[in-house]
Amino acid sequence: MHIGSRLKMVAALCPACTTLADIGTDHAYLPVFLVQAGKIQKAIAGDIVPGPCEAARRTIKSYRLEQQITVRQGSGLTILQPGEAEVIVMAGMGAGTMRDILAASPEIWQDASCRHLILQPQNESEKLRHWAEDNGWEICREELAAESGRLYEILHLCPHPGWKYPSPCYTVGADLVERQHPLLGRLLQEHIQKIKRQLRGMEKSEEARQSLSYEKACAQLKQWEALQDGRT
Repeated sequence: MHIGSRLKMVAALCPACTTLADIGTDHAYLPVFLVQAGKIQKAIAGDIVPGPCEAARRTIKSYRLEQQITVRQGSGLTILQPGEAEVIVMAGMGAGTMRDILAASPEIWQDASCRHLILQPQNESEKLRHWAEDNGWEICREELAAESGRLYEILHLCPHPGWKYPSPCYTVGADLVERQHPLLGRLLQEHIQKIKRQLRGMEKSEEARQSLSYEKACAQLKQWEALQDGRT
C-alpha cells in the first residue's frame, strides 16, 4: 500500500507489537500498511463516524485482512477494553481533541499493557507536551513530516512517572531542537511568521499593546528567534 509521508512517519514511530489501536482511523490505511509490513500482528481500527468505518472495512476487505484488523465504531478510546492494545495511535485530529479523548478513558492508557502512544496533532502540539508531563508519560521521540506543503508533528510517548519536559518552550519539541531536525528551521519560521502577524494586528490598538497577551507574544517571539539562531 502507498501512503503519504505523514502516515509513513507515524508508521515509522510505531514499535512492533501484537495489537495496535488506530483511533480516528478514517480509511484504515495505517493499520493495513503496518500489518502488510509485518510490524504488527493485529489492529483495532476505530472511528466515531459511520462513513469512515465503512471506508475502513472496504480498505481492509480489499487487502483481505479481515482476520487481522477489526473495525469498531465509537468515541475515542471507549471502543477498547483495558489491555487490548500495546500501542495506541491518534493521528489527524486536534491536540485538544486528543487530550479530551485521553481524559475520557484513563483506564485504557493507565493499564500496564499500554506501552506506547503515537500522537500526530493537527495543531496545538504544546497541549500534548503539557499532558505528557502531567500524566507520567515521557516524550521519547518527536518527528516532523512534510506533505502537500504542510508540516506535521508526530510525538512518541512512553510511560515514565515523574518525567519532566526538558525545556521551557512547549510549542517546539525539545527533541527536535536537541537533534537539530532537518525540518526544524521551517517549523520555527512558520511559528515566527504566525506570531508576527498576530503582533502586527495587536499593535494597531494601544490597549492591546499594553496587554499581558502582547507581552507574552513578544516573549514567545524572542524565544523562537533564539532557537532559530541556535541559542537556548
